[in-house]
Amino acid sequence: MPLTDYRTALVTGASSGIGAATVQALATRGLQVHAVARRARKLEQLAEDTGCTVHQLDLCDTDALYRVLGEIEVDVLVNNAGLGRGFDTIVNASREDIERSIDTNVTAALHVVRAVVPGMVERRRGHMVHIGSIAGLYPLLSSVYGASKGAIHLMCQNLRTELKGTGVRNTEICPGRVHTEFFDTAIDDTGRRQSMVSGFELLRAEDVADAIVFALDTPWRVNISTIELTPTEQAPGGIAIEPVKRPGR
Repeated sequence: MPLTDYRTALVTGASSGIGAATVQALATRGLQVHAVARRARKLEQLAEDTGCTVHQLDLCDTDALYRVLGEIEVDVLVNNAGLGRGFDTIVNASREDIERSIDTNVTAALHVVRAVVPGMVERRRGHMVHIGSIAGLYPLLSSVYGASKGAIHLMCQNLRTELKGTGVRNTEICPGRVHTEFFDTAIDDTGRRQSMVSGFELLRAEDVADAIVFALDTPWRVNISTIELTPTEQAPGGIAIEPVKRPGR
């Protein structure tokens, strides 16, 4: 079912980065886009630029989430809201970082799906796109963030099974490093933060939005289950050259 067969889209985490780029891309394709985020001023600017309908909402407020999203007939969901607190090793993660990351990246994402998918199933029309990460597919020294995105990966895989026969499609987009505000809020240490965004050319938010549009715009008979995209010079994996010596040896 190509984009021309859809009328409305809902994008979470829409105030900047991948979310804002996706709102722009879908509005350009003629969809009425509902943009959800916490920052009112950025949403107002997005509405001025794209004509989208904005909803200022903290997705961790579950009652408000169901109240607002339950009133929208959604053909396309881009489940994008997320953050990277606790991006460092779990030894260095605070209790607050762990709770905030899981509440936003996992719990809220599940509630967003629960709020919109019954209507899609009833209408036998819809496509959900979830923003995962290569951190959810590969070990990258980030237990908390990796666990949250690993949960999104398995949610997507299970949704594919659950939704078989409903006409509702489901896609996971797994980017590597993207030039957005992500690392500004994920990493407090200035030096480490700079090291994550330098040394090679990162993806742009528009690159991820293009992948989303590609998945949405395929014929109905096609479901793009997973897209993994990274900067050309970023490749996850590898081994340590020198073995780690155990204490006392």
